[in-house]
Amino acid sequence: MKRQLPHFKIIRYGLVVAICLSAGTGFTELAAQPSIAKGTVYVDANENGVFDTGETGIEGVKVSNGVDVVKTNAEGQYEIELPAESILFISKPANYRVPLNEVQLPQFYYRHYPKGTPAVADWKWSVIEPTGNLPKVINFPLLEGSVPDNFKAMGFADPQTTTDEELDMMRKDIIDALFGNPYGAEFGMVAGDVVNDNLELYERHNRLMSQIGVPMWNVPGNHDINRESPNYEYSTQTYRSVFGPDYYSFEYGQVHFLALNNIGFKGRGKGYEGHIDADQMEWIKNDLQDVATDKLIMVITHIPLLTYADNRTFQKATNTDNFKELLGILGRFQYVYTIAGHDTSNSWKVEINHTHGWKGYPFIAHTLAEVRGSGWDSGPRDERGVRQATMEDGNPNGYYIFYFEGNKVKPQFIPAGGDPTDRLRIMLDPQLSHSDSLSQTHPLGLDRGTQPDNMLLVVNFFDGGERDKVTVSLDDQPPLPMTYAERTDPFSEHQYQKYKDTDDAFPAPAISSHIWQYPLPKLAPGIHVAVVKAVDEFGFEDEEAFTFEITNDK
Repeated sequence: MKRQLPHFKIIRYGLVVAICLSAGTGFTELAAQPSIAKGTVYVDANENGVFDTGETGIEGVKVSNGVDVVKTNAEGQYEIELPAESILFISKPANYRVPLNEVQLPQFYYRHYPKGTPAVADWKWSVIEPTGNLPKVINFPLLEGSVPDNFKAMGFADPQTTTDEELDMMRKDIIDALFGNPYGAEFGMVAGDVVNDNLELYERHNRLMSQIGVPMWNVPGNHDINRESPNYEYSTQTYRSVFGPDYYSFEYGQVHFLALNNIGFKGRGKGYEGHIDADQMEWIKNDLQDVATDKLIMVITHIPLLTYADNRTFQKATNTDNFKELLGILGRFQYVYTIAGHDTSNSWKVEINHTHGWKGYPFIAHTLAEVRGSGWDSGPRDERGVRQATMEDGNPNGYYIFYFEGNKVKPQFIPAGGDPTDRLRIMLDPQLSHSDSLSQTHPLGLDRGTQPDNMLLVVNFFDGGERDKVTVSLDDQPPLPMTYAERTDPFSEHQYQKYKDTDDAFPAPAISSHIWQYPLPKLAPGIHVAVVKAVDEFGFEDEEAFTFEITNDK
C-alpha cells in the first residue's frame, strides 16, 4: 500500500511520546510549535506499537482536540488543530481494542504540553511534565478484536480511598472477589472519586484494580482534582498526567460511551458545582454528530445528572446544573442510560421522562451505590479488618455488572463480598420485645418476643427503585404486594444509635429510595415465616425467607 506519510515509530504511546524514523539513526527533530497535529490511526497487526510496513490505516476513526472532531480518511490519516496544553485523543471504534499500559489503563491519547503544566499554583501533587514541541506525526495504534453485541462490563462508583490502609480494605472487599474477571466482563468503568484527595495513591490504586484483568475507563470526581488550582482549566492536571483526557468517548458493540467531566471547579477555596463546561458541551455535539440514533448512549459522570424526580421529597438532590442542555443534545437518540456516583447517602434510579423536558423514550439516571459505601472509616471492622461502610440508606457498599444486550442495558448490583443474590435485608419495625433480663442485649436478627402494635415487615431491596416489585408470602399464604415507602432503613437507624460517638460510628440515616413495607396482622404465638420475593425493573430477582417467633411474654 502506498503511503503518503513517512513511517514512524511510537516510543512511548499515550504518555510522553517521542517519534523516530524506523529506518533512521535517531530521533527526528521536533517541529517548531506547529498548530496542526497529523498522523495515522492504524491496525497494529503484530501489537508491537510500531507502524510497520504492511500495516494498514483505519478509515472513519474520530480524532479530537477536546472540542473539534475529525475523522480519518481512507488511509487512516487525520489532521486537526492542536493548541498547546491540550490532549489529542481518538474514540475507540466498536470493532477494535486500544493498547493498555501495565496497569490496564487504555492508551488512546497524546498530551501536548510543550512546557508542562504552568506554575499557576503551588502544585501539591505531580502534574504534567514538558512534552516539547508537537511532533511532526502522531500515530495511534488500534488492535483488532471485536466485541459481540451482547457483552458485560463492570461498574464502580467512588473507590475514594485516603490512605494505604483504606486501599487494603478496598483490595480485600472488592478486588479479591473480582480477581481474574470471574464475570467475563470486557472492561470496567469508574465513575469518579478514584481516590479521596490523596492523588499520590493513583499509582497503587491502579495496580490493585489491574488485578481484575480488564481495561479500566475512568472519569474524574471532585476528590480527584487539584484543589490548589486557580480555576477549572487546571483542576485536573494530576488526573490528566495519569489517566489522559478527562472526557472522551469509546464504543463497544451497539453502545456509544460518553465519559464526561462534570466537576465544575470554581477555583482555589471556592468549591465546585455539577456543571459541564462549554468546550466539553461543544465536543459532545461534535462527537455524537454521526452516531446512529438507535445506538445506546451510555453517559458516565461523577456528579449525578439528576438524583430525584420533580415530584419527590427526598432530602438530598445533587444535580448537574446544565443537565437540560445535555438533554437537548441527546434528544435525537432512542436509547440512553446514565451512571454516576458522588452521593454517599443513597443509590438512585430516576426515570427521565417528559416531566424533565425529555421527548424520547424514558431512560434511567442511575446514581450507583458506592465502592466505599459511607466511607472506609465508617462502621465496625470484620474479621478481615474491613469496615462495614453501609451507606446512609442501608445499602451495603459494592459494585455492578452491566449486561449489554444490543442497545439495551441491565445493571446488577453486587454487595461487597461478591454474592449477586444477596440483595434483600428483612427486618421487623418495631422489633419484637422481650420481658427477660437479656432484653437490652438481644441483637437485631434474633426476632423473638411479644408483638407490638402496628408492627411492619420492612425490606431493603438493595439498589432498587420505585418501579420494582416486592411481594411477601406470610405463613404459606398467597403472596401479597408490599408497599414502596420513602423512609429511613430501621437497620441504619439501629446501627447509627449503636455505634454513635464511637470510633466505629456510621453517618446519620438518610431517606432511602428502595424500601418496601407490609403491615403485619396480629399474629398468634409461635413461629412465623415470611418469604419475600423481589424483582427489579430489569428482571433480576432475589428471594429470601425470614423467620420470627411470637411469644406470650408480658
